[in-house]
Amino acid sequence: MLGDAARSFIEAQLLCDAHLSFILIQATLDGHPVPDTQRRLKALLADALGRARRPFNAQKGTHVAGHMLPPSVLYRGYVLLMLAGMERAGLADAESTALFDALAAQLVEALSRQLLLPSFGRTIWPCDSAPAAAGLLLHGRLRSNVDSRAAGERLVARLVELADLPTGFPAKVDAKGRLVEPTQRGTTLAWTGAFLAMAAHPAARRFTATLVDGYCDHPAGSALPLAACREWPRGVKGPEDSASGPLVFGGYSLGASALAIAATRLSGEHGQWHLHLLNAAREMGIGTTLEHPWKRPLEASLHGWSTTVRPW
Repeated sequence: MLGDAARSFIEAQLLCDAHLSFILIQATLDGHPVPDTQRRLKALLADALGRARRPFNAQKGTHVAGHMLPPSVLYRGYVLLMLAGMERAGLADAESTALFDALAAQLVEALSRQLLLPSFGRTIWPCDSAPAAAGLLLHGRLRSNVDSRAAGERLVARLVELADLPTGFPAKVDAKGRLVEPTQRGTTLAWTGAFLAMAAHPAARRFTATLVDGYCDHPAGSALPLAACREWPRGVKGPEDSASGPLVFGGYSLGASALAIAATRLSGEHGQWHLHLLNAAREMGIGTTLEHPWKRPLEASLHGWSTTVRPW
């Protein structure tokens, strides 16, 4: 997705751990678990709680069920989703359930003070709240916790409110929700739509439909089943970065297109787009990545998640 090692994507280890765990959880839920699934999940969680935490450690952490966790909403949301998956598949133990409950409670308390939380430092990407929203909704459902469910719903409502702005869903805001980077991006739409859909929230449709209708095309013409999604709105020539990946063919984003595979798979209305995006990924050489996943583990894990994910 990122194209080359020169593009820094410091949260890559966390994403690899989490998305590999999502793949293992989904295989279990689909009735064909991988051998030693619980052991593998615990190893991935341990890595997320250890090595993958480093890029988020610039700010002072908080003790949560015996772990010092950074305040990043992106980090906490991902870990919460990993724990939700273990609970959903019946693979949790007393330790992971205790962390699941404690982390959800800590997020609920943090969100009661500030509804949009930073990902790194003071930088707030609203889309990065989507994993946390999904994790809270799932905690509320799986653990019959009304506080988690209510906090998740409030957070989703705020994301929808931002998406309804005249400028669309903003890339960045400040702590008071004021626009910092107002331009709507394909990657942030795909990301938000996919994670909200993992929790089976109906608001996911708002983001995925906006993505497909406004950012996704058939670049080779309607006769060929190949689809791709732009990073920037039509007519806007924005830069590429580590989130979007390289921009090719007049602004089509590898990041937005890759994440759109998951968002459209989770959508009941965009199944054909999902197939056409998959076809394009094959044409762009994803097969080589999957043959040697250790060379591009982030791309391989994201593709595996995008092609197996279902609502939990």
